[in-house]
Amino acid sequence: MPEEVYDLSQGWNRLAAELLYACMPGGAPAKELAFYEQRIRANEGIALDQACGTGRHLFPLLARGLEVHGADISADALHFARKEAEIQKVHPTLYHQRMEECNIPHKYGTIYIANGTFQIITDRHQALATLQRFWHHLVPGGQLLLELSVPPEVTQGLTCNDADHPTRWAPTPRREAEGEIVSTLWSESVDLFEQVLLSKRQCDLYVDGKCVRSEVHAHLLRWYFHYEFLMMLERAGFEDMTTYSDYTDHPATQESKTVVYGARRPYVS
Repeated sequence: MPEEVYDLSQGWNRLAAELLYACMPGGAPAKELAFYEQRIRANEGIALDQACGTGRHLFPLLARGLEVHGADISADALHFARKEAEIQKVHPTLYHQRMEECNIPHKYGTIYIANGTFQIITDRHQALATLQRFWHHLVPGGQLLLELSVPPEVTQGLTCNDADHPTRWAPTPRREAEGEIVSTLWSESVDLFEQVLLSKRQCDLYVDGKCVRSEVHAHLLRWYFHYEFLMMLERAGFEDMTTYSDYTDHPATQESKTVVYGARRPYVS
């Protein structure tokens, strides 16, 4: 086990960023992309992929003719996004900054945060301030789309996915380099009162069957319950709040595997 533990709240860096880049050819699921495409077109104007990483959603949406900008905290992830841009011969607008410090010289018809990335902001006051920053970066009537989840350690039991029962993925071949990356994820602790989960992800780089590099990345995540988050959106100034179940137009329920919250900046503020 490596001695140094990297903080994923500072972005998917080092091997974690390379893992994202290695997964790029698989792309985001078609249903997920169709969901975001439909709403971006309906909202009109430019969209912002907040916490875009290496561009898993960004590049397919650009290929569909949409104007989408990207922003991410990770310099390593953005490095790989620029490499992907060279491969695809496109010129995306990318910003290197934290969500909490969102300060972009544009206003957007849509801002979306996929894959629960908003939940890495574990300070509640900071999370609310970040929602307010998103509000200011939307045009009147613009829509925020924000994906949230409650960890399986809460919904399925505290021993789910712990260090003795980790999730292990099949090796992922590197792109433009020899070797493959093996990723393992487990939970370290769950605080039901504070609604935070500490998990760790280990990335091992194998070349010719030998582990030549190993990293552990700590990941602190806060979850929100439904009405709690609706009140946060309302307090941030949003209106017309809704939920989407599993990338459809149907409202979310407790059976939903994926919940995306939608909220709009009022036309008249």
